Amino acid sequence: MALTGCLALLLCGRGAAAEVIVLGSSAAALKPGSVIADTATIDLPAGERLRVMLPSGRTQEFKGPAAIKVGSLGAGEKRNESLWNDVRRLVANQKTASESSVGAVRSVAPKAATGGSTRSQGATAPQFSWRRVSIDSDGDVCVEKSAPLEMQRGAPGRPMSIVVVNMQSRKRATAEFSVGSATTAWPQGVGTEVGRYTVVLSDGVKREIRLRPIDPLPAADDTIRLLHSQRCLQQVEAWLRGQQIASH
Repeated sequence: MALTGCLALLLCGRGAAAEVIVLGSSAAALKPGSVIADTATIDLPAGERLRVMLPSGRTQEFKGPAAIKVGSLGAGEKRNESLWNDVRRLVANQKTASESSVGAVRSVAPKAATGGSTRSQGATAPQFSWRRVSIDSDGDVCVEKSAPLEMQRGAPGRPMSIVVVNMQSRKRATAEFSVGSATTAWPQGVGTEVGRYTVVLSDGVKREIRLRPIDPLPAADDTIRLLHSQRCLQQVEAWLRGQQIASH
């Protein structure tokens, strides 16, 4: 694999209008978080895979062999500076699957956007899903509209009873995690419409969650852009982490 038009493996051309961020790559020379200038051409060898994000937030996947002219990607698309900066920080701080397990990845989502709460200690970072709601942290969650949902805990162990309250209708219902189970069904009695929900854990800890039903679901290349626009930042992080794992 080679980069022409700038020095390989250097973060070059930071101000270039059509630069891209590497989100995941099976090519060792292309590290997640690398920023490649619009003057570069990426020579992707046969059998290798690469996913990048454009300044607009749209992502694009390539399979080698390919000669990718960065300057030709995303022509005419408006730059999303907020998304670009958030993704660059997240990808640069996440460890790749070859360095550690997914559970060791540190959450770097801005606290102000997630209600100021951090993930429960010892909890495994969740995989991306449109149908699962983590009870390990506060925040906005984008879900597939009208689809059956599940709640997920990152540290399966003892049986656990929780209460879910729809803060709009004030309806409440109980859900049970069985021993060793990481998931349980979202209680139908509280609904899944857009709005705030309080999840009360067995130890009295409360999680404040806002469901954001999505219909239709976006194409893969537009997923991260939609998640970010809806402030579903924990899912942005999970989706990015999945791209790194999928590329290995």
